[in-house]
Amino acid sequence: MARVFLLDGTALAFRSHFAFARMGLTTADGQPTGATYGFTMVLRRILKEGNPDRIAIAFDHKGKTFRHEQYPEYKATRDRAPEEMIAQGPWIRDVVRAHGISIFEVPGFEADDVIGTLASEAEAAGDEVFIVTGDKDFMQLVSDRVKLWNVFKAGEDLLIQDVEAVAEKFGTTPDHVIDVLAIMGDSSDNVPGVKGIGEKGAIKLIEKYGTVDGVLEHLDELTPKLREKIEADRENLTLSRELVTIDTHVPLDPGLEVVGPAEPDAEILAELFGKLEFKSLLADLGGNAPKVEQERDYVTIRNLDELASMEAELRELGKFAVDTETTGLKPLEVDIVGASFSGQAGRAFYVPFNLDPPVDPDGPASLLKRLEGLLTDPQLERCAQNAKYDWLVFAGKGVHCPPPDFDTMVASFSIAGSTRAHNLDSLSLHYFNLRKIPTKELIGTGAKQITMAEVPVDTVAEYACEDADSTWRLVEVLDPELDEAGARELFEGLEMPLVPTLIEMEFNGIALNTEMLQVFGKELTADIDRLESKIHDLAGEVFNVNSTKVLGTILFEKLRIQDAAGVKNPKKTKTGYSTDAATLQQSYEGVEIVEVLLEYRELSKLRSTYVEALPRYVNPNTGRVHCSFSQVAAATGRLASSDPNLQNIPVRTEKGRKLRQAFVPRGPKGETDWVYLAADYSQIELRVMAHLSGDALMRQAFVEGQDIHASTASIIFDVEPDKVDRTMRSRAKVINFGLLYGMGPQRLARENDMTVPEAKAFIERYFESFPTVRDWMDRVLAEAREKGYVETLLGRRRRIPDIDSKNPRQRSFAENAAINTPVQGSAADIIKRAMIDVHAALKASELSARMLLQVHDELLFECPKSEVEALSELVRTGMQNAVALDVPLLVDIGTGANWLEAH
Repeated sequence: MARVFLLDGTALAFRSHFAFARMGLTTADGQPTGATYGFTMVLRRILKEGNPDRIAIAFDHKGKTFRHEQYPEYKATRDRAPEEMIAQGPWIRDVVRAHGISIFEVPGFEADDVIGTLASEAEAAGDEVFIVTGDKDFMQLVSDRVKLWNVFKAGEDLLIQDVEAVAEKFGTTPDHVIDVLAIMGDSSDNVPGVKGIGEKGAIKLIEKYGTVDGVLEHLDELTPKLREKIEADRENLTLSRELVTIDTHVPLDPGLEVVGPAEPDAEILAELFGKLEFKSLLADLGGNAPKVEQERDYVTIRNLDELASMEAELRELGKFAVDTETTGLKPLEVDIVGASFSGQAGRAFYVPFNLDPPVDPDGPASLLKRLEGLLTDPQLERCAQNAKYDWLVFAGKGVHCPPPDFDTMVASFSIAGSTRAHNLDSLSLHYFNLRKIPTKELIGTGAKQITMAEVPVDTVAEYACEDADSTWRLVEVLDPELDEAGARELFEGLEMPLVPTLIEMEFNGIALNTEMLQVFGKELTADIDRLESKIHDLAGEVFNVNSTKVLGTILFEKLRIQDAAGVKNPKKTKTGYSTDAATLQQSYEGVEIVEVLLEYRELSKLRSTYVEALPRYVNPNTGRVHCSFSQVAAATGRLASSDPNLQNIPVRTEKGRKLRQAFVPRGPKGETDWVYLAADYSQIELRVMAHLSGDALMRQAFVEGQDIHASTASIIFDVEPDKVDRTMRSRAKVINFGLLYGMGPQRLARENDMTVPEAKAFIERYFESFPTVRDWMDRVLAEAREKGYVETLLGRRRRIPDIDSKNPRQRSFAENAAINTPVQGSAADIIKRAMIDVHAALKASELSARMLLQVHDELLFECPKSEVEALSELVRTGMQNAVALDVPLLVDIGTGANWLEAH
């Protein structure tokens, strides 16, 4: 008995397009690929997990079908398929053919009918059939031998739907599914059904009367209202039954006889995936993917003589790549397992720290001391992939390396920004078609994961040498590409000089008052318990407040909060009513149980995400928290913080602000007479906007030190500055910042308690008052369309591939990105430049002060109380002079015994 898989290709393409639309997947030249990528992922998943003996894919044929002849309005309410998806149709079919799979497209019929016909033929032949779909209509075909394989259930494994699943869904057998569908109709296909009877009502009727004919025969038994609905739509009911019935007798020539097993052509797939820039899929081809052939001369150092020989060779080269293998991901807590070096393509060395017998008889510490010259000699140039990690590993063992000369990860980001991944595996695949040895092949995953120290030395050596070799080869290709991409100045003038600054900040870490957090945690728990009890009281019953499904039922079916809020149709998802914070805040503000619920969630998140989690990040060796700053996470160039994310410490609520009290200044020896100094740029993005746009009124306001929001309100509302009230200023502030993020009239109206027409008029007044800003925005969009990218003040380029998209939503997103990147990206670059300058000034001074954190537009330092005045002057000078704008850069400085006081 063969396993036959039949895929609804059209439905799969649609689902894939919308699933990946937000990711904006494109090739380097801007061609959309999201639908093709999602389609390919599902197809390969089916091949791997379904193990089909025979497989075919059916697509809807262009043009009308027999159903349109029966009912011209069939599917008339459907929007035209997105242009981005239509454009990918040929690629999707190329993917299918490259996998050696039969394609069916029959004029006059839908993919459903073709699949139904093939399924019937396969069932008759005694095969086991799996229809890959998420469409409930296919349940009419289910039998003992025909099942549905639903890959569209987000967050779940493949779900096989059989006869029992049909009974659970429709309360009937598969042969009567068409009766339920006929009564309920289908708005997506414009199948009329019976108006006023939905799925639940249709199921009840068929459960009782068996078929549509049975219902019609027993109309006298129905309630007058129900009978009236059915009689009014009797003709539509009969028509609907015909429309929803899948035709299982489509004339196929050829038919099932040409459906065989998938026969993927690795060479064609590799070429196709390369063209589509599907790096992960190309990697999945493994040994079948074409690779750049390269001889490997990898050497494992086993004694001191070989170590000396390696050092001599690397010194003669003068420049080489360095990589470490360690026992974990936290660089200041790990042990070194080994270090690898490469200064020539194809040749690399691995120095194991756990060899038996050891390379250095005196042990790992002595071995590192012998390597210190290579790692610190200022006459040598050292390169790395994510050098910050390796440099911190060495620093944690007492070896402080000079700033790295080249970081391949940072170079890739400077060149390509958000258009590709910048990890070593992805870059090796991108440039060399090299599928590197996956880390999980060595250490595994999950509960059975081991450390590199437990992997045989020779296995680690191959892996480590490949890392160093790949890094060196990337240096050779990325270095000239910096010039080709116009990224040399950004890389050498900003991003690489920032690396040693970040290394020192991460090495410094920040002290945490864990005792204070324990007390705060108990307070939060008491508040959370109180709020939970209040929610139960308001609901009239005890239930799991964290269960969104149960909560939705309570809020919308029992309490009917939509009535109190004046909402006609509560938002729903596939799993129930929407109870996310955004929905509740926007639509049900003022409803008491909602207000209590939102506060409950806020405090619960505060407790779990920060109060309970932060102490676990304290390094047992230093007693401080050492977060990681990434230079390659945000398309605008902003730094991102992780492990833990200290940039997201809440500041808008009283409880959130209290969390900052737990961060306290401490000297290098634990001195408590130190203080924090927080330096925050004042309205830097608006100042950048004033500079870029050249608007005279905005510039004047900043030069004269006016309140920019009050000044804007004065101009828009045409009143004297002293006549600007709080409401005017608030509205001006929202639009001042909203401009940077593409705020439209709907959002402006929502955030300012205005009607949409009022918001539209307000925006028009703004641009009438500041026409230069509108001109600048138009100019930016025109240049983005011409060049395909936008640029920051310091030369960071961001590609905008969807700027001319036919999809209005994608085009709008691209236009917003084009406008805010020069502003937000320039602000990010400015504070990076300030960090570099301030760091250098601190190094040159005699101050003990240390820079600890960067949080958006703020820098946090700690210093002895005696240094506050000198540090304030040094920081203010460095930040305000970071770049020269046509308006002054101002910095607000505060000090305190904890982060909250300083901020």
